[in-house]
Amino acid sequence: ETAMLAWFPGNASNRSQLSSSEPFSETDLRSISDILRCTGKEQWSRIPRIYSVLRLIDKLPAIELFLAQGITDVWFPFNHSTIPGSLNPSATHEFLQAQRLVLSRALDLEQETGRHGHFSSHADVPFDKVEELGKGGYGYVDKVVSTVSYTVYARKLIHRGRTFKKDKQVSKDFERELGNLKKLKHIHIVKLIGSYTDPKFVGIIMLPVADYNLKEFLEIQMTDSVERAKERRSFLRTFFGCLTSTLLYLHDSCVRHKDIKPQNVLVKGHDVFLTDFGISLDWAEAGKSTSSGETVCTPRYCAPEVAQCLRRNSSSDMWSLDCVFLEIWTVLKEDSVPRLHTYLQVSHSMSSYYHLNPSGVSSWVSILSARGLSSDNAPLSWIPNLMQKDPEVRWTARTLFEEISDVNSNPETKFAFSGHCCIEDPESESAHSCASV
Repeated sequence: ETAMLAWFPGNASNRSQLSSSEPFSETDLRSISDILRCTGKEQWSRIPRIYSVLRLIDKLPAIELFLAQGITDVWFPFNHSTIPGSLNPSATHEFLQAQRLVLSRALDLEQETGRHGHFSSHADVPFDKVEELGKGGYGYVDKVVSTVSYTVYARKLIHRGRTFKKDKQVSKDFERELGNLKKLKHIHIVKLIGSYTDPKFVGIIMLPVADYNLKEFLEIQMTDSVERAKERRSFLRTFFGCLTSTLLYLHDSCVRHKDIKPQNVLVKGHDVFLTDFGISLDWAEAGKSTSSGETVCTPRYCAPEVAQCLRRNSSSDMWSLDCVFLEIWTVLKEDSVPRLHTYLQVSHSMSSYYHLNPSGVSSWVSILSARGLSSDNAPLSWIPNLMQKDPEVRWTARTLFEEISDVNSNPETKFAFSGHCCIEDPESESAHSCASV
């Protein structure tokens, strides 16, 4: 109780001064929550904003009304229709007047209409790190829990480079792109919950927290038991149709992914998700055109035109998707991705970069077709049509989706190559031309 006096002095005159009081910082609210937890008030500690407002207006017993109705800090800001009706009119008026003192940027981050947040200190960021999930040249991916909603999220932390510290316009453009991506909604797209900037990082908050990325998922097939490997392959088949449906949705929404690779495909349970579309950019490159010239990419999976810094469009995504398909199919046919890469390194042009060794890829496809189940040979016709050097000849996402749908609907097809979620034609929110995509 003594520790709380720093925020709640306890004299009656303090209530009359609320109108001129400074708002609580996120650090203040986190400290209040910690003290409540340490003193055995676990439920109260999860709603430090509600606690603080009620304490400021001397109506703390009413906290049980909020708890009984499952009302949390996420409900801020309250109005007359959302505040508990059992609170008397006088207390309701005081609560609504005083709530401005606990309205911080943190509340906005997890809202559907929330804007990009700016925090002057890392301590004010409303997430606690649970564990690190990955690391790359861009920064980190970790599992975090919100100190507001207590929801567990995945967070991508991207280093703020010198370009962004100096160029405010580039930063604004990036924030606008994040806002556009937040509007994208598809069952197999990682959901962008919110984003923020602190002095060192840009943070991107996402759902779900994946079990694996596709690279890891394909690798564990090598150590699985026979039964477990068979079970995993049963839903690995569905990744072809589900990823195609996702890319079709993106292209219909005039969004290019720009860096499709196994590490940017996530697996959660039996579901697959595409992530990092349009945001897997190096800060130093973020201000440049993405239609021609140098761009950030992954050499093994990028299309020939991207590797040569030529003009590119959504067709470049199709090449990269095909490279991922080749690796999925390799495992589906009971081989491994490391063996595929080794084969390419010692045959034909001796490169494991797919765009540099098309003959090696064709040879590997022929080898695979003779292995495993013949019913798994449907990708045999998709892969060559997607791995066309000429972008104009390459299949579009729409064509690929229709081809997969034809296979799924064939009575002689033993296993579907799409999940039930993507068997039907996906909804397209865009009927206009996306020639610039």
